[in-house]
Amino acid sequence: MSNRTLTVTISFAVLLLGGVFYWLNHDSHATHDWFEDSMDKNRGYSEKSVEPYGTHIMHEVLTDYFPDYKLKDIKKGVAKELPDSSSSRDNYVFIGEAMFLDSADNEQLLNFVYRGNTAFISSKTIPYQLVSRITDLSCVDYAWTDYYYITDTTGFLSLSFTESEEDARYYYARENVIKSYNWHYIDEESVCNQDDLHPLGLLNGTYLNFVLVNYGEGRFLLHTTPIAFSNYSLLRTDARLYAERVLSFLSEGNIYWDASSRIPESVGRTRNNTNDSEEPGILTYILKQRSLAWAWYLLIGTSLLWVAFRAKRRQRVIPVLKPNENASSEFIGTIADMHFQEKSYRSISVQAFRHFLQHLRDRYGIVIHLNHNGMLSDSSTSAARLSYLSGISEAEILDIFDQYTAIARYEPTEQMMTDFYQALEAFMKNAS
Repeated sequence: MSNRTLTVTISFAVLLLGGVFYWLNHDSHATHDWFEDSMDKNRGYSEKSVEPYGTHIMHEVLTDYFPDYKLKDIKKGVAKELPDSSSSRDNYVFIGEAMFLDSADNEQLLNFVYRGNTAFISSKTIPYQLVSRITDLSCVDYAWTDYYYITDTTGFLSLSFTESEEDARYYYARENVIKSYNWHYIDEESVCNQDDLHPLGLLNGTYLNFVLVNYGEGRFLLHTTPIAFSNYSLLRTDARLYAERVLSFLSEGNIYWDASSRIPESVGRTRNNTNDSEEPGILTYILKQRSLAWAWYLLIGTSLLWVAFRAKRRQRVIPVLKPNENASSEFIGTIADMHFQEKSYRSISVQAFRHFLQHLRDRYGIVIHLNHNGMLSDSSTSAARLSYLSGISEAEILDIFDQYTAIARYEPTEQMMTDFYQALEAFMKNAS
């Protein structure tokens, strides 16, 4: 497979994989986002969201709620945009699953209320550092563990001073299918001085879900059921009437809508020192954000494709080959043994002398010819020259030539062959 073909194949596979993930995650029949989760600030309880669990309707209502005053969005943080005081009795409004306030935000909100303003907080959990400052939580028998909850498919909300009014009925649904839901409330027993809590509203006629807490010259309005102010809930008449009665507790003045402090309930409960939900891992956060989830799936898909193609095209391991062995010496030894066993002393000696002559040609450039009878020709001249080049005496060289002449002329004995071989070895060992 060529590089171009491989590139085209991988690109097509990535596009196909992306299309499959889009098809699996995109419901062509779904027209609304039914997620209440606030992992994405523009989804659950966002004032920008017109989806079922956004708060666009409530935000629009509050925009013109007090005609002579303005609604201002807090986008950069409470400490930066919430004033200490003003000439009017202003309001701070937070609606969401949970809120996160750092130490500066917390102090700013406390100062804001202490100077005579109102803070309306509707959430499923509340920061411990905030609630511990506005009421006594240092009980011996009970420890503050955040808001409690009951699980049911329906929640009935009412105000304590309007018992004659019919309770507002609320549901949690996904694609208009009613689901079980955790309806939160305040456990009075966990507040040491229960006189701090002024009941304003009830959940299911029993549980406290809306209270007023005085702080300095101002007051906190704590509400535990933010779903009551979602777009989905406000479509019904009874829910709108309930929301209107709750909003009547706001002071006539500017409204500061906190759009910066929303966080998911699971994260909020962990930060607020509760133990009934574990802090979500980084992968949980990634998978709950559509764009990050897509990036994660594509990363996994392309990684698997890379592994698959790499495994297919990777060259197999080249085996280690044994080095070639020079078998010529073994062959020569075998032939020599065969001749020796047959007592062919002349053949062995002739072969040894021919190797000797080949060595002289390669090493010293001296060519010594043998006649047709295998005898040496002009041996004396060659011996003198060879003696000069090799450093071996001329007598020793002539002795080698004479031994060979005797072997070539007569039938040699084993001793003659041995002496001749030793003479050749001595020359090879001592020659320069």
